[in-house]
Amino acid sequence: MNEQSYLIQETVNGILNTLTDFDPASPVLLKDNTLAKQLDVSRTTIRTALLELEQKGIISIIGSQKTVLRSAQQSDFFDMSNSVATKEELIERYFLNLINQGKLLPGDKFSELELAKSSGCNTITVREFLIKFSRFGLIEKKPRAKWQMVKFDEKFAIELVEFRRVLEMNAVTKLLATPSEDAIWAELSSLLDRHVAVLGDLPNRQYELKELDRQFHHIIQKASDNRFYTQFFDIVSLICHYHYQWDDSDFTKRCKVILDEHIAILTNLLTHNTSGVISAMESHLNTAQAMLLRSVASLK
Repeated sequence: MNEQSYLIQETVNGILNTLTDFDPASPVLLKDNTLAKQLDVSRTTIRTALLELEQKGIISIIGSQKTVLRSAQQSDFFDMSNSVATKEELIERYFLNLINQGKLLPGDKFSELELAKSSGCNTITVREFLIKFSRFGLIEKKPRAKWQMVKFDEKFAIELVEFRRVLEMNAVTKLLATPSEDAIWAELSSLLDRHVAVLGDLPNRQYELKELDRQFHHIIQKASDNRFYTQFFDIVSLICHYHYQWDDSDFTKRCKVILDEHIAILTNLLTHNTSGVISAMESHLNTAQAMLLRSVASLK
């Protein structure tokens, strides 16, 4: 990863600060939850930062176990001197973390003043961000500077899946045409291994699915090499998980279904089985639509 967001860079540096006194004689295991609480970020952010540290050779990631291999050096830290977060970036980071951590659910109401106080930003910055963010259909304006998280309807769910279908089918087609020596195939093979590992220990590792799902769709969309796809990828992923996360009643069952479908798609991609990939992706998108529609029905 050549470029990282301010949040990821800041998180990587935060983790590195805890490793300056590393003793090789005393192995250190890093815990996602502990780091998330310590650095006040989501587990998704922590996992992305840990992947960066793995690439630097500072830690080893085997399944859910993250082991420190060496102490942090000055050259490992990101230079943040020219990447000071703006107030707009801070409120965006704070607000999206509230959604990802399940602290803002469909139907919840909040005020600009409350959000300004809790985020440390002024109300003007908060209002401008919320107005801009409202175009994604996740929030709606209420009287007297109030806002509400949207409970979307069946039409919204169907339109979202249709949009994903166009984007991801196009990306898969381009991926199949990617030369065999391209590094993306090694990424897909590694991702397949991780899916199989999580599926084999699902009761203990089911909460790894969200990040796996993001990585799965991100790798596929990279092949499209389309700036517009990239712009919409994060919000489509956020909307889907936002409407899945409120109900954990059949979470393990849903995890298994999604993992099985991802494995089928990855296996067909790696064997360059065009008809198999298209069929598996079609099935996966149909499942996504069914899950979203069921979420809509349950929220009524």
